[in-house]
Amino acid sequence: MTSFTFRSCSLVVTVYTLVFFANNSTAGEMPSLPVEVILGPTEPAPEEAPVPGPLRTPFAVEFDSQNRMWIVEFDGGRVLRCEPDNFSDPHVIAGPESATEPNALGYVDGPARSARFNKLHNLVIDAEDVLYLSDHANHSVRRLMQAADGEWLVDTYAGQGKEGPATNNVDRSEATFHEPISVTLDAESDRLLIADIGNQVVRSIDLSSGLVTTLAGRKSKLKDPRAVDLDGNRRLLVLERNGNRLRRVEDDGEITTLAGNGKKGTADGQAKQASFNGPKHMDVATDGRVYIADDVNHLIRVYDPQSDIVQTLNLGEYTLRRPHGVCIRGDQLYIADSFNHRILRVPLPAK
Repeated sequence: MTSFTFRSCSLVVTVYTLVFFANNSTAGEMPSLPVEVILGPTEPAPEEAPVPGPLRTPFAVEFDSQNRMWIVEFDGGRVLRCEPDNFSDPHVIAGPESATEPNALGYVDGPARSARFNKLHNLVIDAEDVLYLSDHANHSVRRLMQAADGEWLVDTYAGQGKEGPATNNVDRSEATFHEPISVTLDAESDRLLIADIGNQVVRSIDLSSGLVTTLAGRKSKLKDPRAVDLDGNRRLLVLERNGNRLRRVEDDGEITTLAGNGKKGTADGQAKQASFNGPKHMDVATDGRVYIADDVNHLIRVYDPQSDIVQTLNLGEYTLRRPHGVCIRGDQLYIADSFNHRILRVPLPAK
């Protein structure tokens, strides 16, 4: 997320050295970076998808006010937490104990360990350590919070558990969604931003009033809005999955393209000539650069608005397998290497 979303990150594990790489000389050189395995298989480049260990398809990672690491699983249906002094030992806070339980997926509110989710994609954590979860196949935004007695509880914050249209100006208790796939916070405006991919729009929930409105996708069309964030000027950024573009919503509602030519590919270079393939998530650094999980390309891409260039991070001997999540804290980038069932960390490259 941007600096508008509260977060905190810190961890360490085994360090490996990167080798410089750039697939387009016009994109400039990026520095060699160390890579750390935070949690999961440590083999740098498994030829086949490894057997899930402590994690099963982690799709997103975030950090709360106590530096605890939170992870959501797509296939496992769990929300896990790692304490800051032991990131190698995740604890299940919500969902089944085992990701392979027969009834691991479902739609159940209530005590967190009895709760069930269906294809969690993303999460965001507010300043009070309340978690908002995009429960994709349940067409809902779920909420995970700790009661006064210490018990963790899950409820449906918005959505009906079944797909529905993006009706404008309705209360969250009545709103329907169609595969909400990404959530982020605009803390300054006290609202939750949602990529409602099935309805091809970006929506907002006012956290004070509960009013649900449509922010983008009605006046100018979007093509599979997969992730949303805010830039340093608090302008809305939208990452299109099948559109293979990074776009920005202007004050008048028009949508402009920042990066991507709309075609599938791996080309770096001038932003509008660069190509992506099914990008899934993004995070904006304080220097304005946008880090993108380019899922089907198995890459992390970087868009620099100052140079108007797209580059590819090189992970040396490491390879990714369909990364779905990125998280920035300070000068570190955390990667949900989803189908290698692990979390990686690299420092942000110097400009």
